[in-house]
Amino acid sequence: MKQKRKKKEVQVLRQKASLTVECAVILPLFFFAMVVLASLIDLYRTTTMLQSSLCESAKELGMYAYCQEEGQSPVGVVENGVCQIYAKRKIKENFRNENLIGIVGGVQGINLMQSSYENGMISLKASFLYQTPFVLFQNFPVRIQIQGQARAWIGYTPKEEVIQTEEMVYITDWESVYHTDASCTHLQLSIQSMPYAEAEQRKNIYNEKYHRCERCMKTGEKPGIVYVTPMGNRYHKDKECGGLKRHVKMIKKSQANHLKKCERCGG
Repeated sequence: MKQKRKKKEVQVLRQKASLTVECAVILPLFFFAMVVLASLIDLYRTTTMLQSSLCESAKELGMYAYCQEEGQSPVGVVENGVCQIYAKRKIKENFRNENLIGIVGGVQGINLMQSSYENGMISLKASFLYQTPFVLFQNFPVRIQIQGQARAWIGYTPKEEVIQTEEMVYITDWESVYHTDASCTHLQLSIQSMPYAEAEQRKNIYNEKYHRCERCMKTGEKPGIVYVTPMGNRYHKDKECGGLKRHVKMIKKSQANHLKKCERCGG
């Protein structure tokens, strides 16, 4: 019985010893993995912010590049030195509340000397040494390079032979014709007021007799004053009647193929 007890005790001690050895090996590896993961997250966050800052600076410098003379833009004439200074200032603004413990030298450790403006392209290049924030692993910094580019806005003068402008025409909400002249009398109505009895006898310039408006006047209604146009053939009780108002829209001629051409302004 004593021998069996001793064997069990030995087995238990061996198991405890093996667990201790495993913990001694695994815990450092786990700690190292956590350190690497935390470093990668910090590096990704830092490079993402820096990339965004470079792209933003490149786009703004691309707009300023349109100004070819001193004093026409906030930064003057865009050149290599201006690109470097402008990008550096933008990075300081964007990182002013950040603790860049991973970048050797902080913001001052970001090198922009390779930034340039050549052949209509703004190219901002930043390089820095990155070291893990943990003291035990700070002896092995890694050089990181990031680039942001944007094409300079230098203006554009199209060639005359490639310009193709489509004719624009005018339409209203209710008419079945399109107009080529915005001052057409169908669009610019000349409204006149007169007594109802006179309108019953009056004729327009085309020698057509005026008739009652179907929109604003009821059958048998005889108002004191009515409104007419010299070229229309209806008299209206209401000056704001839709028959006297025109909501004019300008559209491409190709969009008015289903309409006829106005005989007054297009004939």
